[in-house]
Amino acid sequence: MKKQLFLWIAAVTILLVITACGGGGASVAPPNPGSFVSVRIEAILTAGSSSVDASNIFPNEAVTFRLTGIGQNDTTQTRVTIPTTGWTSTGTIGGTLSTNGSFVANDTPPGSSGTVKITYDGSNYSLLTRIVQPEAILKGKGRLTDGRPTAKITIQALNSSGNVVAFGNVAADGTIRMSVPTNATRITADFSGVDPGATFYVRQFFYNTKDYSTLISGCTAPLPALTNGVTTILLSDIVFYQNSGGPPPPPPSGC
Repeated sequence: MKKQLFLWIAAVTILLVITACGGGGASVAPPNPGSFVSVRIEAILTAGSSSVDASNIFPNEAVTFRLTGIGQNDTTQTRVTIPTTGWTSTGTIGGTLSTNGSFVANDTPPGSSGTVKITYDGSNYSLLTRIVQPEAILKGKGRLTDGRPTAKITIQALNSSGNVVAFGNVAADGTIRMSVPTNATRITADFSGVDPGATFYVRQFFYNTKDYSTLISGCTAPLPALTNGVTTILLSDIVFYQNSGGPPPPPPSGC
């Protein structure tokens, strides 16, 4: 009897200890947005794990929107998913959005754009979303000189007259994927959408052995020939220069 009582007391003691410890693991506080260099919404292809430009989602594609904290030092960049729910949208996003961030694009592009939105820790975040019919598909990478991916820089495709005929944004993991018409002949970069206060960039980029300056009219990079329905890979990464931690860029050589 004494032995049974001792075993019962020991079992109750173990149970109380486990309950007090939350089942053996301490609770983890959600990330604080202030601990990141920036916080942004990402679109992740459901069929894979890579980021995709939310302004270039194709019909019937399924993506998951998530809030990502970007942290970085001199040599690395980390991306941390911040748990969220309660996703909403404004405008015509061209698909079905669930409150958990899951999104399925319509079969036919609506010809207009909308915005997905999330509120976290008192701050509001939003992202332009467009459904586009793929024509020629341009793919590549955008990165900093030290190899870190960079985002929120817009790649513009131009025709032979220098007019913008398509655009796409560099995703947080550096992915570039955009639909462009076959009359696109050149590309340039637009820095107007980078994070406020960002000091990583000068208005110049390196592509396929040459440097191009967005401050010089007509200083744009040539594209390979494009074919409708075919994916064309950029001839090299598009590399952006940092204002800190590296030497200044060389004079533009592609103008």
